[in-house]
Amino acid sequence: MSYLLYGDGVHDDYPAIQELLDSGICEVFLPAPLKNYVISKTLKIHSNQTLRLPRFAVIRLADHANCEMIENDDFDHFSENISIDGGIWDMNHSAQWPNPYHFPDENGLYWFDKMGFKHRDFTMLATMNTLSHKAYTGHCMRFCRIRRFIIKNITIRNPVVYGVQMAHIEDFDVRDILFEYTEGSPKLWNMDGIHIEGYCKNGTVTNLKGACHDDLLAITADDSLYGPIENILVDGIFAEGSHSAIRLLSHGFPVKNITIRNVYGSYYVYCIGLTKYHGGEEERGAMENIVIENVFACSCEGTVDVPGGKYPLIWVQKGVDVDGLSISNLHREEKKNPTPLLRVDNGATVKNMRLRDIYQKNELSVALPFLQLNGEVEVTIEENLQNHSEIT
Repeated sequence: MSYLLYGDGVHDDYPAIQELLDSGICEVFLPAPLKNYVISKTLKIHSNQTLRLPRFAVIRLADHANCEMIENDDFDHFSENISIDGGIWDMNHSAQWPNPYHFPDENGLYWFDKMGFKHRDFTMLATMNTLSHKAYTGHCMRFCRIRRFIIKNITIRNPVVYGVQMAHIEDFDVRDILFEYTEGSPKLWNMDGIHIEGYCKNGTVTNLKGACHDDLLAITADDSLYGPIENILVDGIFAEGSHSAIRLLSHGFPVKNITIRNVYGSYYVYCIGLTKYHGGEEERGAMENIVIENVFACSCEGTVDVPGGKYPLIWVQKGVDVDGLSISNLHREEKKNPTPLLRVDNGATVKNMRLRDIYQKNELSVALPFLQLNGEVEVTIEENLQNHSEIT
């Protein structure tokens, strides 16, 4: 090797790690560091390659690096067979530029300006067909255009924006991820855990733990990169005091064949949202075959930056059309906020809604709404709905 691998928490380990990745070896294993690894630039991983660290070895972004920690090397052509396994990935967020989507960086420029867009110009954003290397995004990890992708056994610590952003990913497995999000950059918002963008399909997301200060898991067909999303199994989310567990988002491209099961914890905005978020009145969210089962959750207090108690636990937003929604074994014992258990907004439509084994217990001193089906809703199955909503 031309470069030394230090792992002393002081010297830059980026040249040595990138040299190993560029060598083409199929597995790059970083041994336990004396203290922690430091990287000053974004690591680039290639096709047919695994980067593996000991589970609790820390790899930290250098002060003022102002970049993502790792990406695949080519966002414009498909890579294959990439795996990230192990490590505590510490973005060292307080020493990076702040959230570029909401706050100017030290040059006074927004991410959108660097891309040639006006700030939050969603019409222009919809023209993008890939994620871009051109601008600092504040995400810890980004991956685009990969077939057969695995990320597992990692901790993500205090990113500036999202933990992991994925687009155009096919046949993927995200599992055993822990989020340590304790500080904002500069506010506790816009800090998703796993953010799945357009053209992702055929994937599993399992065993996510820890509170995030936006969606712990976002499955978004019309957000940063627009395109359909399909065939995803989500199994196992565990969080206390998180903004939300899962957001599905569409205002044009479809989100279909999504199964969500085994969700636990407390959430201060909502637990599961089927949302449109933005887009014109003429644009409609399109979702199909959504299954939600085994949810044991309630609401909780918000943070200094985002108050709690505004939205229902399960929410179908105005402007969303759902063809096939099954909700079963939903259990809520509410101690904090008198929000509905389930609400379908006026202006939303749900065909073939199946409701089974839904239980709510009120531990508040005020009335607790149960089911508010305000939109155009076709309920085809309604079994064992128990609302113990007496005021305590």
